Amino acid sequence: MRLRMSLNDRLVTMAVVSFGAGALCGGYVGGKHSSRQYLAERAHRLPTTAEGWYFYQKWKNYRTTLGAIKGAARYGAKISACVMAFSAIEAMADRVVGEAQMASSAIAGLSTAVGVSLVARLPRSSARRARAAGLCVGLLTGCLQDANRWAHGHPPAYFGWLQKRPKVSSA
Repeated sequence: MRLRMSLNDRLVTMAVVSFGAGALCGGYVGGKHSSRQYLAERAHRLPTTAEGWYFYQKWKNYRTTLGAIKGAARYGAKISACVMAFSAIEAMADRVVGEAQMASSAIAGLSTAVGVSLVARLPRSSARRARAAGLCVGLLTGCLQDANRWAHGHPPAYFGWLQKRPKVSSA
């Protein structure tokens, strides 16, 4: 069990939290983009009266809010899909290995990065950086989860394997 939660509880929790985080970022980016787009589309005919400026700002606020909502939904869905893919791959790797450990998280991070690179059609240099970032994130989350399990009295199995290795004498 990762994070001391069952798989279904963990998937639902991670989906909701990641959607919320993606929606916050997407709302900000979408609102800024819509605001700038509204200004760019109307820069050639700005209002000249007080009433004109009132309606300009009113419609700009409407457009900005709509853009923020669309951006929040778009980013939230994308981030949530990536996190769900990571969690599903991690759970499958845990099942194959037999226990939750760092290698499963690293495999999940790398696989998710490869999937995102393919879906986004990233160039080779960007795909290489995405794979490196995915592997690093996977290793980091795996190390943190292993440390958490070890702190609660369940050391990972690979620690036992490392301790049983024969020592090389320097004679």
